Amino acid sequence: MRPRSLLGGALALVATSAVLCAAPALLAETLPAAGPTAGPPVPRSAGNGPLISPALVAEVQMRSRVRSIIQLKPGESVQAVAKDLEQTSGSSRVVDATSSPHFFVAEVDRVTLARLEKDARIQAVYKDELRTTTLDDNSTALIRSDHANQAGWTGKGTTVAILDTGIDRDHPYLAGRIVDEACFSTSDPRDGTVSLCPNNQPTQTGPGAADAETAQCIVRGANACSHGTHVAGIAAGRMTAGSPANGVAPDAGILPIQVFSRVDNAMTCEVGRTPPPCFLSYLSDEKLALEYVARVVRAHNIAAVNMSLGGGGPYAQACDTDAAASAVKPEFDTLVSMGVAPVVAAGNNGFANGIVAPACLSSAIAVGATDDFDQPARFTNRGPMLDLFAPGVSIRSSVPDDTYVEHSGTSMAAPHVSGMFALMKQAYPGFTVAQSLQRLQGTGAAIRYSAAGTLVTTARIDAEHATAAAHA
Repeated sequence: MRPRSLLGGALALVATSAVLCAAPALLAETLPAAGPTAGPPVPRSAGNGPLISPALVAEVQMRSRVRSIIQLKPGESVQAVAKDLEQTSGSSRVVDATSSPHFFVAEVDRVTLARLEKDARIQAVYKDELRTTTLDDNSTALIRSDHANQAGWTGKGTTVAILDTGIDRDHPYLAGRIVDEACFSTSDPRDGTVSLCPNNQPTQTGPGAADAETAQCIVRGANACSHGTHVAGIAAGRMTAGSPANGVAPDAGILPIQVFSRVDNAMTCEVGRTPPPCFLSYLSDEKLALEYVARVVRAHNIAAVNMSLGGGGPYAQACDTDAAASAVKPEFDTLVSMGVAPVVAAGNNGFANGIVAPACLSSAIAVGATDDFDQPARFTNRGPMLDLFAPGVSIRSSVPDDTYVEHSGTSMAAPHVSGMFALMKQAYPGFTVAQSLQRLQGTGAAIRYSAAGTLVTTARIDAEHATAAAHA
C-alpha cells in the first residue's frame, strides 16, 4: 500500500502467482526469470474499451482459445454479457458465470477477444493465469510482538484470513481459532488441474472446506499443501507443548481459504518450474476468495488478508493500470474500504528495485524479508515499492501432521505483518488501514539499503512500539 495513494485519501474503488518461499522451502524459487524492463507492459485498449491483458493477446494467437477473466463495469449483468459472448464464436465457451456478480470466466478465441475489446460493458479482460506459492523462535522476539502480547495486544476479537493451500484443521498450534473455512479451487481438463476442495467441487464453504489433509494433497507419501498451515502459524499460532513461541497474534481468529488446485500436467507445471504434480492457483479463484472475505468481514472482524503468493515483475511503480498485474485490484480496494489490509509477499527474485504482482498494487501492503542480522534477506525483492519488512529467514512454524519445520521466504515475512494488523485493529479499532500502516512505518526499525544505486529506508515492524500508545 503506497502511502502517496492512500494516506492522501485517494482510494479508487473500482499472471502467475507463487507461494513465496525461498529455497529450500516448498516450491522454492519457482518464479519465472524476468529480464530488465523499462516498466510494465502497456495494456491493449480500444479507445474507451476495456484493458486487455498482453499475455492474453499473445497467447490467443497461438491457441484456439484461452481461459480468461472478463471483469464487468459496475451495474452490468454477468448473465447478459456471458450470453452474448457465447453467441460471438462457436469455439468460445463460458466456464463460470454464476460465482460472482462482478466477473465471469470464459475460454475466448481471437474473434471473441476482438469483440470484447469493443464492448463498453467490460472493464478489463485478463488471462486467468495460474500462480504458484512464494516461525523462527526468535522472529517474534525480534519484532517484539511478545512484548506487545504481554501488554495485552494479542489480536483478540479480530481475524486474519489466509488465502493459501489450506490448513491442518486439528494442529495444536492453531487449536480453537479457526472461525470459518472456504475453498475456491478450479478443475480444468485442458490445464490438467484438479480441485482441492474436499467435496471435489470448485467451491465449498463451512467446516472442513479448507482441509489440507486430503488425498489430493499427498505427493509421494508427504503432504504438499503445508504452506498455508505454516503461514497461519506465523500469523496466529499459540504456544503449546513442543511448539515454537507464539505467533504474532496468538488470540486472533483464523479464516483459512484454499485457493490452489493440484496439477498433474507437466506443461502446466512449467509455470512454477516444478515437476508434476504441482500446486497452482487461478487468478479467478483468488478473486472469488477475496469477494468471500468481503462478505464475511463484519461477522469475523477481519483485520487482514494474507497472500503469500505472487509473480511477474519487476514492478518499480504501482501496477494499477497494468492489465497483466491488476486483476485483483477491485477486490483489494473494496477490502481496504472495509478496514481490511491486503498483505502480500513482495517476492523472492532478489530484484534490486522492484517487486512482483499483486504486491505492486497501490492498495496492497507489500512485505519484504529480513534475515537474522536484521538486514534485507539475499532473496527478497526490495526498493521504494516495499511498504514494510518482517523476518523471513529460517522461520519455524506449523505444518500438517501436527509438526513444525523451518521455511524461508517473503511468504514467511508477510504473515508477521498480517498478524501485526490484527494487533493494530485490537489496539486502535478506529484506525483505517492507511493509519495503521503509517504507524507501523513510523515506529518500526529503519532498515537502510541500496536499491539499484539509490539509498532506500524501509521500516521493519516493531509490535511493542506500534502499540505503545494504545489504551485498553
